[in-house]
Amino acid sequence: MILQNLIFPSTDTCTEEKMYFRRADNCIYTWAQDYIAVPKGAIVEFDTYFNGFSAEKWFKYTNVKTISLTLKISGSFRVTLMRKEKIGAEIHTEFCGEYVCENQRSEPKEFTYEFKSSSTAGMFCFLINGMQGMSKFYGGNYNTDIPESSVWNVKVAIDICTYKRERFIEANLRVLREKYLDDPDSVLHDKLEVFVSDNAQTLDKSKLESENIHIYKNKNVGGAGGFTRGIIEIYKKSKEKNITHILVMDDDVRIEPESIYRTCTLLMCLKEQYKDAFIGGAMLRMDRQYFQVESGAVWNSGNLVSYKQGLDLNSLDACLFNEFEERTQFNAWWYCAFPVNIINDTNLPMPIFIRGDDVEFGLRNMRHLILMNGICVWHEPFENKYSSFLYYYILRNRLIDNSLHNMTIAKKQFKNILYTQVCDEIRIYRYKNARLLMRGVEDFLKGVNWLAEQDGEALHKDVMENGYKLKYLEDLEEDVQFQYPLYEASLRAVPVTDLIMRAVNYYTLNGTYLPPKRSYAIVPTVGVIQSAVYRTETVLNYDYASKKGFVTKRSPKEARACMKRLKALYKLIDKHYDDAVKDYAENYRSLTSMDYWEKYLELESK
Repeated sequence: MILQNLIFPSTDTCTEEKMYFRRADNCIYTWAQDYIAVPKGAIVEFDTYFNGFSAEKWFKYTNVKTISLTLKISGSFRVTLMRKEKIGAEIHTEFCGEYVCENQRSEPKEFTYEFKSSSTAGMFCFLINGMQGMSKFYGGNYNTDIPESSVWNVKVAIDICTYKRERFIEANLRVLREKYLDDPDSVLHDKLEVFVSDNAQTLDKSKLESENIHIYKNKNVGGAGGFTRGIIEIYKKSKEKNITHILVMDDDVRIEPESIYRTCTLLMCLKEQYKDAFIGGAMLRMDRQYFQVESGAVWNSGNLVSYKQGLDLNSLDACLFNEFEERTQFNAWWYCAFPVNIINDTNLPMPIFIRGDDVEFGLRNMRHLILMNGICVWHEPFENKYSSFLYYYILRNRLIDNSLHNMTIAKKQFKNILYTQVCDEIRIYRYKNARLLMRGVEDFLKGVNWLAEQDGEALHKDVMENGYKLKYLEDLEEDVQFQYPLYEASLRAVPVTDLIMRAVNYYTLNGTYLPPKRSYAIVPTVGVIQSAVYRTETVLNYDYASKKGFVTKRSPKEARACMKRLKALYKLIDKHYDDAVKDYAENYRSLTSMDYWEKYLELESK
């Protein structure tokens, strides 16, 4: 059974060569070819993110007992099998066998060797050394001999929620069709189906649908509603189509098809005690494809901890660090697979529109999370996706998630968190964001019935109307000009450290109550340093990725109004916070039922 294919970089997926192999300078490889040409004496190493083998996890979670390596070559190579493990700051290497393979024909021939190791810790990997002329390496796989009785029948339904992301959806569906769905020779040909919830109702169904790709027009009810629509459709068809697992996946990602293959083979081989495991995919940056943003996470009552953030996956040390397991509470739904039997008529996600639905579902249902090198997606970095309306959902959904899972923040502590977040927005003159934060908390205090009665689409439209909207600079009502030196100056700004100035900043809300000193500043939409706008009259908030922005103006009047509202909100918190927490904890199941969701999505008449 092939567990994991050896793959090469590609312009369709990822061009970071060192995530696949490390070669000597005189080896020849281009993205268009399907082999590596290796001259005599040259070495190519495969201790990498995509082509190393997570031995420790495979032996822990699955029924796999032995691992072999099959290589396709022409020419002559010395093959060295290894096990690598990170121990403290050092990398330990154990040699697991060395072999010579020769094939003097031009057509590639397969050679198979078994790893014989004293331990399964860390990563299995290998290197090849050219032994004559110009030999060619065509790839291969890691495989195992496993009894059929130890392999589960698996069929995975991919659940994608989309809103006006036709370019991404069409590209990913094309990849899935070419690699698996339309290829009768693929192992996964009959083990995958795709369910797409089209929240914008803009996809061309006649162009995209097929026997195993299903498009559903859906209300614009956010990620929570879109993913849940897919889950409902999959759940209802699971017995008819023998679906065993659901893979939720964002619409705006680039996928590596091999990640899906590895997810499926992993699910097929799971031990009985891990049959309920979730399989998580890491998030890597789209613009810097080697950069890992997150691989598993802890909710921590809202003080989110993203594990293994910032790793450079070109590095062997980073790949071995990834092999270490840490306590996790959820995996984000950019890529997350779980058994369909988790779903029932009372155990659907919460209708919180966006931000936190994946967290809550994971807290409620996840017992084991398996993460492996090579299972990932590439995603736009979040700092390139500024949305003012998110401020409404940030604290509201954090409070809901915490209430459901006995992670409630003490009232006094929460008021401090609220104060900090609201005042941080006031200090950079983003008064709309401050009001959205407070509105979200006010709505949480209204309890479960209020949320149950909401039209999520209408509420979201209203929230969006009350936030900042990114526009091209020529479309802004204010006459502003982008000047790169001013923008760069804000990027170089540093927080105030002087104790007196920090006190001034605190009591005057970053100089809001003092006369202005500057007329104009340009700051990024994300990660603003408050000193960059100190006592500035007008600020262009510029999103470098989209070349759009919005303008904010210093307003003592607006600041006072926000602080007055915050003071009134404190009184509401004192009066209703504990009751709202109890209400959600005791009554949330009414919002996760099939009956509720069918009414919410208006499916009853369909």
